Amino acid sequence: MKKYLCILLTILGYNLHAQEMLGIRPSNYAGLQSLGINPTGIIDSRIQVDINILSAGFTIENDYLFIPKKNLRLVGIGNIVDRVDAKDYLDDFVRGDVDKKNLNGGFSVMGPSVMFTLNKIHSLAFTTGLRGSVSVQDLLPEVAHYSYSELEDPALYSNDPKQFRARDFTFNAMVWQEYGLTYGTVFHNKDKHYLKGAVSLKYLSGVSGGYVRNADIYFNVADDSTMIFGPSKFEYGRVNYNTFDGKGGTDKSYNNGSGFGWDLGLTYEFRNDPATYQYEMDGETKQDPEASKYKLRLGASLIDMGRIKYDHNSRVFNINSSDDLHVYPEYNTDKFDNQLDFDSSLSAIFYGTGGIDNTGAYVNPLFFNDSVRATSFAGTETSFKMDLPSAWSIQADWNIYKRFYLYGTVIYGFKHKNNPGTERANVIAISPRYESKWLDLSIPVSFVDFHDKATRVGFAARIGSLFFGTDKLGTLLGFNNLYGMDVYAGVKFSILRLRERDRDNDKVSDRKDKCIDQPGLWKFTGCPDRDGDNIQDSEDACPDLAGIVKFKGCPDRDGDDIQDSRDSCPDVAGLPQFAGCPDTDGDGIQDSQDSCITDPGTPEFFGCPDRDGDKIIDKLDDCPDKRGESVYNGCPDSDGDEIPDPKDKCPFEIGPLSNEGCPVKVEKAIIRDIQPIKVEMDKEEEEVIQMVVKNLQFETGKAIIKPVSFESLNKLAELFKRKHGLKLTIEGHTDNVGGAKMNLDLSTKRANAARDYLISQGIESSRITAQGYGLTKPIAPNTTAEGRQQNRRVEFTLVK
Repeated sequence: MKKYLCILLTILGYNLHAQEMLGIRPSNYAGLQSLGINPTGIIDSRIQVDINILSAGFTIENDYLFIPKKNLRLVGIGNIVDRVDAKDYLDDFVRGDVDKKNLNGGFSVMGPSVMFTLNKIHSLAFTTGLRGSVSVQDLLPEVAHYSYSELEDPALYSNDPKQFRARDFTFNAMVWQEYGLTYGTVFHNKDKHYLKGAVSLKYLSGVSGGYVRNADIYFNVADDSTMIFGPSKFEYGRVNYNTFDGKGGTDKSYNNGSGFGWDLGLTYEFRNDPATYQYEMDGETKQDPEASKYKLRLGASLIDMGRIKYDHNSRVFNINSSDDLHVYPEYNTDKFDNQLDFDSSLSAIFYGTGGIDNTGAYVNPLFFNDSVRATSFAGTETSFKMDLPSAWSIQADWNIYKRFYLYGTVIYGFKHKNNPGTERANVIAISPRYESKWLDLSIPVSFVDFHDKATRVGFAARIGSLFFGTDKLGTLLGFNNLYGMDVYAGVKFSILRLRERDRDNDKVSDRKDKCIDQPGLWKFTGCPDRDGDNIQDSEDACPDLAGIVKFKGCPDRDGDDIQDSRDSCPDVAGLPQFAGCPDTDGDGIQDSQDSCITDPGTPEFFGCPDRDGDKIIDKLDDCPDKRGESVYNGCPDSDGDEIPDPKDKCPFEIGPLSNEGCPVKVEKAIIRDIQPIKVEMDKEEEEVIQMVVKNLQFETGKAIIKPVSFESLNKLAELFKRKHGLKLTIEGHTDNVGGAKMNLDLSTKRANAARDYLISQGIESSRITAQGYGLTKPIAPNTTAEGRQQNRRVEFTLVK
């Protein structure tokens, strides 16, 4: 065994891994190390990429040899090594078949290996390594003691060849290289329920192996140089260890067999409310890879399933000796040149004959005949299969509070029936731990299924990518008798799965954020939109005012297609011609200058309507659809009796108010009306009078003569100066628009204005009379514009 270990450590000085590593493997930061207990550990791990660099570990347990705790020093690794090397240890030897001894041990070497978390669903791992495992089960205490004492305990010497019977014990040891591919995926992830599974497939290359089974051996030690065997049978197989140094022949090989193995795992997690570990980033709802998601994690796995067929440099031997006495003299000085020499010698022991010579000594002549010795061994098959140290396991991990966990596991090794194989020790463990990105601390408490199921207390730590630990801290510190050792340590390179960094806390990751120091929006890849108008500030002419794309982010609050900065009425939709102010009634007058904003009107009346054109706006006009007079609030007085038509029962007949506008019937009185006598006008006089009438014009609604009329009036004055006998009557007339009194006053004033002008030109006032008649003497109907124009006149008449 010592030779094997030296060879293995020389071949590959990478990493040695302890069998269980109870303090490290449960961690969410375990990465590649989690594969040893359940391959689902790589799924939703806290590690994005895990690369194995350097690790070391070794474990061995037995219930026979030990170093007393009184001989151990605190943290005394060197002390332990020295005592083992000097065989300075004790044995738990109790004679009899009831206290059979056991041993389990193992190491593994992981070569370059890498794990990838592809995404939140899929994960992959590629592993390489070298592993070794040994198990000895149900060994007779005397055999264990003989092995320890090297057959030098006289208390066990006897001449009875059948004194001891070693049966039903097994010895299995194997070393193999493995190349693995692990794939894991998520089956279900909804609300608080999460289910994942993974499988590892491995190609196995057998380096070395050997076993003993179906044993039933009678033996005794006669003295310090002679062993005696009775009828015995057993099967053993082995790989020729001489092939490693070439002494067994020319074939030097480290690949002496092949096979396949697999691990299978399933894990269910009962998770916290997703809202506690979800966050918004880059437009998606994501799970925080740094958060503790589950409250309880339950796992089940099959590990190290598979076998190796050793078919190179390999042999199987079945020993089934007769009842004859088989003597093996000088066992303490016998030398073996090679593995085949050992096999043939073993065959000679059980198939040769022996006896007692004349001196009383046991002899076996075969050992003195090299030719017989070399040809007597009974090798049969040239290949054999060995099962891996298979086991099933269940795990539970409880997230007690934040970063504190309590982990429990059961590992139960399978018993091999059809093929030999190393057996895994059964283990039950509970491990409280603290874990974070850069620090894990764990104290695993466990016991194995032999040595009175002694409780083991361990310690493990991970600091960044460095980890170390032991599952048997007490023995290393000298607190307990040392029946075994368990240590591991390692260095790896890990890239953690981290929550995406968001320096400005705008829910846009720094790697995608184009404005990394300013809070922004995902739609603008992290650049801000302070006014929230969906136009990022760098393209927004008004970044603090919500606006529209048409105006490069500047506002148009009233939606009238006029930017607020150019809109005189920014809160009311308007028209461009009014700088954005409205014209509600569409009359071309903006509301701010329109006294009637809902009714189309004219500028003359500040936007108010005058449907009947009587110069009185409709809202002040009691008769908006009939031309009227202001004195009657826009209603007409058709008969001029100073009673508006709505109140005049006889609107077309002159009558007094006392008779509601209707005429009063009275007897006509004979009245002498002395009228001025018109004179016949000569041609000159007629031309002057017609010219005056034609050209006489007044200001609208006034009695002011326009200058255009002065020339004709001057000619009339010159005519009167030359003809001193002429007299003139001037009569003023109007239409029926407006009240009768107003029209009478206007007509009188206009007649007097003409008279006053002539007097100003030197005509005697006694020669001119003026009279206004208002609307009482129409010469045409007042129902049309033409008729009303004819009725608005001033008449000049020459009289005696």
